[in-house]
Amino acid sequence: MSFSGIVLNGGSSTRMGRDKSEIFYKGRRLLDIAIDSLLAADAYDVVIVGGVTKFNFTGERVTYCEDLFPNEGPLGGVITGLKSVKSDIAMILACDYLDVDRSLILECISKLDSRSMVFPVYEGKDQYLFSAIRVDTLHELELQFMKGVRSIHKATANLDCQSYESSSSGKLRSANTPSQLNED
Repeated sequence: MSFSGIVLNGGSSTRMGRDKSEIFYKGRRLLDIAIDSLLAADAYDVVIVGGVTKFNFTGERVTYCEDLFPNEGPLGGVITGLKSVKSDIAMILACDYLDVDRSLILECISKLDSRSMVFPVYEGKDQYLFSAIRVDTLHELELQFMKGVRSIHKATANLDCQSYESSSSGKLRSANTPSQLNED
């Protein structure tokens, strides 16, 4: 199944205290972990949305695009990404997942079937920022955004969404604070 990748790189990182994408974890920048995982899973293209640092990439499969809705939460970044990808399906991935890899991405994509969006559950919480989504959901997301909705959970309420238990749920750990960067 052909798909694109959207890496959400924006956000103020107030709890972390610095730009998450530039943080090194196990010798690699968090942004690189996300990009490399998507490319290893054979994403047709990867769009990096927003962030403090504007990145230039030498490969033709990875591009940077300015968030169309800066400081408006991740839903604006998702909308920006969906407008920029080249496939009909996209894998949304926040840049703060620590142990994401090819297998986790392929598992999520494989669960999409005919649904609008799928996402795993980690520690009892739906992982909307690690999800497979159809690009044709863009219109509904934009309508919700124009109504003032900023939560992905609320914006997708009218879509055919499904959560699932990942076979590797431990790899879904993310870091929002410095203490969460410990290497377990």
